[in-house]
Amino acid sequence: MDKRAKFSCEIQYTKAADKFLKRHEDVRGQYEDAVRELLVGDHPESVDIKRIKGRRSDYYRIRLGGYRIVFTIINGKIIVISILIAGTQGDVYKKMSGLK
Repeated sequence: MDKRAKFSCEIQYTKAADKFLKRHEDVRGQYEDAVRELLVGDHPESVDIKRIKGRRSDYYRIRLGGYRIVFTIINGKIIVISILIAGTQGDVYKKMSGLK
């Protein structure tokens, strides 16, 4: 019997992130796999995730090769992950200055 807790996860994409990920379906799949590994996987340490420093300390980033996906977690019990920005390494951090 599996003793790991089961999580409910809903992934919501902003319009800009959804547009980017529609053009890069492979990245979307990698991201969703990384989230699953983080929540219920056997090796969550394999996911390259870091908290953003500074004003955006409630945001996190997942590195997928040359891409960065910035997201935030909302609600304690039901985990809702909203991707705020997705793009190449240099673009993502420049775009963060425009977030509210």
